[in-house]
Amino acid sequence: MSKQKPRAISPSDYQTSQRQQILSNRNCIECKQKPPQVQCLHCSQHVCLECAQKHVNLVAQESDGAMQLLNEKLDVLDRIAIDTRQKIAAERDKIVQKVDAERDRSFTLLAQMIEEEKQQLRNKNKQLAELPLNEIPIFIQKLKSDVQHLTVKNDGLFNVNSTVPQITLRRQNERHKIRSSVTSNRKIYRSDDEES
Repeated sequence: MSKQKPRAISPSDYQTSQRQQILSNRNCIECKQKPPQVQCLHCSQHVCLECAQKHVNLVAQESDGAMQLLNEKLDVLDRIAIDTRQKIAAERDKIVQKVDAERDRSFTLLAQMIEEEKQQLRNKNKQLAELPLNEIPIFIQKLKSDVQHLTVKNDGLFNVNSTVPQITLRRQNERHKIRSSVTSNRKIYRSDDEES
């Protein structure tokens, strides 16, 4: 009778055998009573199916709580938006009041400047009336030159400029900025057969 050579064990067979031996020698890390059947993706511990379901329920409760918290914060953001809109409207009202006051000041200044121009013309008229006859032709020539810029089409007599007011809006503190996180939908646990 010929002897059979012992069959060589592959590394994967050895690992599977080792894992089964380790799992058979211990109980569920959670309840310490039943043998572990799955590895929990929530805590990476080997647990029985009953404890795995408890972990699934725990994570579901935590997820519900987190979703409720996020919904509350969405409502808070809506209230912040309403308050901030009111602040922006109040700033706009302040700007409008300043602009109205500036318009009124500009109208008053314009009236003064026009009155000064008119007074110069009245003074010229007075000078003309008081001149001797032989000086009038020269005065009229100079007068035409002095007043030729006063035409209806000349809109450059007064320069009108303004600087546009601006409302600034920025975040109070950048560290409060919500950082987006990537989440993936996956099972909370996996069976030991899927582990490899």
